Amino acid sequence: MRLRHRKWADDVLLANKDIARTLADFEPETLQDYENLEIGSGQGGFLLEVCKLQPQERYLGVEINRNAFALAVKHAAMVKEDRHNFLLLNAPIERVFPLLKDQQLNTIYLNFSDPWPKKKQHHRRLTYPTLQKEYHRILKEDGTLYFRTDNIDLFNDSIEYFKEADLFDFEIIQPFYSENVDYLPPTEYETKFRAKGVQINVLIAHPKKK
Repeated sequence: MRLRHRKWADDVLLANKDIARTLADFEPETLQDYENLEIGSGQGGFLLEVCKLQPQERYLGVEINRNAFALAVKHAAMVKEDRHNFLLLNAPIERVFPLLKDQQLNTIYLNFSDPWPKKKQHHRRLTYPTLQKEYHRILKEDGTLYFRTDNIDLFNDSIEYFKEADLFDFEIIQPFYSENVDYLPPTEYETKFRAKGVQINVLIAHPKKK
């Protein structure tokens, strides 16, 4: 979904550098303080909710789209006085991977990622085997990766990607209902799609022995 440019974005980002950064304005070592990662955090709803539910954990949300990032920062600014366990980062995930240590993370969340439907774009999908190598490296041995989507083509292809990479043991939940579990709160997209009767699918993966 394309988001229009927000005239207030620059002011919001400038006023909230304590919770929102780019690769140019922070010390890379600070990322090593975070145990959980959401890639493609969108407007921030999911990240802010898990921060509230798990205040003892620290969460890093990475979003490449600047307009979505600005909206996430605007939402986060409203609650940052009550939640001190997150950081939002506007960057491509490929540039973030080198800043994360081996076996650093408890959890990786891939929520409603861009399906990149054209075959020549498939290598950009967040479940593609080349990226799974990084997920396997940065997840702890008992860590968990959650992949959630409404796009059945992306989901089915992703199952094959996980089989091909052979780095994770995984289970599939079809259909998935967030209200039935306590580990995966709903996102803005899940609420929107479920209201339209669209099925949500989840893949839960655990690293094979490193």
